[in-house]
Amino acid sequence: MKIEKTVKYISGLAKQLQQEMSMKNNVAGSLKNEINTNSKSILENIKDGNNEQATYASLNGNIPAGVVEKNISVFGADGSSVEADRDLPLEFSAINIGFININYGENPSAEFDESLTFYPNNKDIPEVDSKLLSDINAMSALRHVLELEFLIEKMSQSKSPNIKIGFVDGNLYPNFALSHITNIAFKQFLYKRLDEIARKIINLSKNNTYIISYNSNPNSVHISSKLKGKYAAELNDSGVFENLLNINERSDIFTEIPEEEISELKPVSFSFIKNYKELSKIEFLNGSINNEVMNKILPIIISQVEKGKGYPKILIESHEHAVISQSDRAALNTLIEKELNFLNINYTTSQKQQSKQTRNI
Repeated sequence: MKIEKTVKYISGLAKQLQQEMSMKNNVAGSLKNEINTNSKSILENIKDGNNEQATYASLNGNIPAGVVEKNISVFGADGSSVEADRDLPLEFSAINIGFININYGENPSAEFDESLTFYPNNKDIPEVDSKLLSDINAMSALRHVLELEFLIEKMSQSKSPNIKIGFVDGNLYPNFALSHITNIAFKQFLYKRLDEIARKIINLSKNNTYIISYNSNPNSVHISSKLKGKYAAELNDSGVFENLLNINERSDIFTEIPEEEISELKPVSFSFIKNYKELSKIEFLNGSINNEVMNKILPIIISQVEKGKGYPKILIESHEHAVISQSDRAALNTLIEKELNFLNINYTTSQKQQSKQTRNI
């Protein structure tokens, strides 16, 4: 790679970004004035926290975080995977889910756990066959479903009398992966599992137990795409609420109404939170959390972000517990080679792979 040409190209991109940031700051200021001026304008297909038609006035419902409760229990789950390797004669994939529960207050404690499953031929999910192993979106969606199921199982078993809040990384539903799965039967299988997950989350919410997803610096356009002003098209939701919220404040709760009469999944509601580092979007099942509950759990979310120095501590810990490191993968390859040799199975990787491992000069 030619360094001089690369530096010149990167420098040009940086200057372009500087101009775009300056433009967006000006646009955001103008949009804020427009929102205040047109408070009665409608946000089409968006409901607010009162389950009413949202207007521009709903965007100014800034709610500050209160004092965090003394006795709380936080839970987190995250996943990691080993993808099927086309250079190995053994076709398999593995998904590892890491879990952590931290109890704060009068009886502090912590619990760690993990769940490791292999595919195909897994007795719990026989729908995953060797053909699905190479479908990245299918396995990604499955991993997300397993994260939610493991989190729900562990939270349901908790005997803590505290308010309980479970954190999931990213979106509540694996929307992108689901939309790109080509195996219709497997997609319907995942929808069925997610429908059962939704039922359990709603039931948990009746017992002071709540599950949210935390989306760091979201690129969503749920709200910005519904704004009618001339500035709206220049910003995403983060750009809008970054200028409407102060630090440690949240927006109203919003629910996007799907255009279809029948949706495969239960609707998701969301609220935007501005912490001292960035804007984040909190997602949860519509009907599981209202404004009163959100006011109660907002200080907990903010507290977790501060403990994690910008990102929820519980998610950092669950990720560390779930991650399959490079040393783990190397050990797995060594184990595979040992077992194949023990059974006198000779194999070689592809010539492409071998060429990458050999220096020709």
